[in-house]
This record gives sequence, structure tokens and C-alpha cells, in this order.
Amino acid sequence: MRSKVLVLLLAILSGLAACNRPDDGPRHLTPEEIEKYKQEQTLKIEKYVEYREGNCPIILTVPHGGTIVESFLTLRNTSNCPDPDFATDLDYNTRELADEIDKAFYQQTGRHPYMIISLIKRNHVDFNRKRSYAIPAGDENAGKIYDAYHAYVTEARNAVSQQYGHGLLLDIHGQSHSEQIDLGYLLPVSTLDKSDETLNSGTYAASSSIAYLTRTNKAGLSFAQLLRGEKSFGSILYKNGLECVPRPGNLSPGSTPYFYGGYTTRQYGSYGGGVVDAIQCEFRYSYRDTYEERVRAAAAFAKSVTEFTAGVW
Repeated sequence: MRSKVLVLLLAILSGLAACNRPDDGPRHLTPEEIEKYKQEQTLKIEKYVEYREGNCPIILTVPHGGTIVESFLTLRNTSNCPDPDFATDLDYNTRELADEIDKAFYQQTGRHPYMIISLIKRNHVDFNRKRSYAIPAGDENAGKIYDAYHAYVTEARNAVSQQYGHGLLLDIHGQSHSEQIDLGYLLPVSTLDKSDETLNSGTYAASSSIAYLTRTNKAGLSFAQLLRGEKSFGSILYKNGLECVPRPGNLSPGSTPYFYGGYTTRQYGSYGGGVVDAIQCEFRYSYRDTYEERVRAAAAFAKSVTEFTAGVW
């Protein structure tokens, strides 16, 4: 079984040690703590968050594809959820796309990635925000769901770190502002506009979500090469038929709207330490729209992940 049931009680969680990351992050639990507090309760967490255990060092998170609405949960709004970037938009068909990526990855490698998938609509919980922005103030049930999702991500990250000594988390989203995949490394456009020489000489690598990979990749690639060179993830995606940025020939989005990475990429990528790197992947609409295109895009994406990681691990 790749699915689990996880119910986390706020009364228990409040006594656990706080995460050492900034921005009032989720309460990260050790695998032992997670196992200890798995139990059946009134709120059925598995209805709102799906967790699939993997058997390789790849993690897929899908925070904005849920569609479930519950009358007993408070709706998020700008008053009860003071997020300066408040949004409730559905990332259309990202759950379905992630399912196809999982299938393609298994067909190509015989392995499954770890997967954490939101099943609940974003107007109840936004899993790609810090806790104070993610849930309506005072909604304890929404808080339990949020904590469960992030405990699953933590469990997967811990398992990958301990078993493999490295990992890659891919945060799956959807965007409609351009005909490409935005690859987010926590670097804004103003940074991507800089030369490779400047990127390699500053502290940009340490500020990115692939800081660990920059220091340890077996190919000895510089930060700029890893970010947008011939052996970068973007380059491999493009060679396999998926338009994206950054990559060779498309180093920066320039004036085009661009998502450069959110809470999940910052919280679980390696800029703050650890051996798991992260990339936010914002898929253009056409790659998610029809079943046939999702299957094609998923196969190309899974193949690119395998080729990229084989070159750097």
C-alpha cells in the first residue's frame, strides 16, 4: 500500500519542538513521532491529503489541485487569512498530471516517487503558504489538515535523506501566463537576468533551492551550468519536447510573468540546509489540458528527471 492514514492532533502538536526554519513553518515531526501519532479520529485526514510512499529519491508535491469543499470548514478570505499574495485559484489537472508522471516514472524505471497530494480545495487550505497565511484564523480542522500535509512532506524528505543521502523535490503547479514550464529555484527575474559569471561569483547558489546539488554534483557543474547550462534540468526538458525557462537559449523570462518558487520550495529545498534540493514546476495549460497531452508531457517530464539526476548524482 502506498497510501497511509495520518491524523495529527493540534493539542499534541503544540507540545512538539518548533521547526528551526523561518516564517512560522509547519511543525516538522520525526518519523518516530509521526508513527506514534497515527490514529483514527473524527476528522479523516486521508480524505483531504493523499500520501504515497516511494522507493526512489524523488518527491512530488501537488498543493493546489484539490477540489473538495466542506461546509464545516471556513473559507479563506483576505480578512481571516492575511496573505499579501492571497489566491484560491485551482491548478487545473495538476493532480491528474502528477498521476501520469508517477505512472511514466514507474514504466521507465520500475520505481515510484514519493507523492503528497492535496485533495481539498485551496479556498480552505493553501499548502504552499506558511501556516498563518495558509488557513483561516481559528479553524482548527483546517490546521490539522495543513499540519498533516506538511508532516507527510517532512516524512518523505527524512526518508529520502536517510536512505539515499540526496533527493529532489518537484513541486507541481499550473500556470496560464506563458507557453512554457516555469522552473523556480527561488531566484527572481532580476537574478536570472545576470550573467553566468555574476551568478557563479556571488552568493546566488546558496540562496537557491539547489544549493546542495551545486556543491556536490558529480559532474562538477558550476551553479550557472546547473541552473541553465547544457546539462541543466531545463535543457533536458527542452530536448525532450517541453518548453521551459531557464534553459540554454531562454536564460530568463525577462518581462514575461514568472513564478520563481514558493513556500514549499523554500521550506524543503536545500537553501536552508539538508541534502534534498527542490524545484517548483509551473506547467503551462496545454500540458495539462487533455488526457493525451498529459500522458505525453508526463512521459517527457519523467524521462527528463531520470536523465538529469543520472548526470548529477
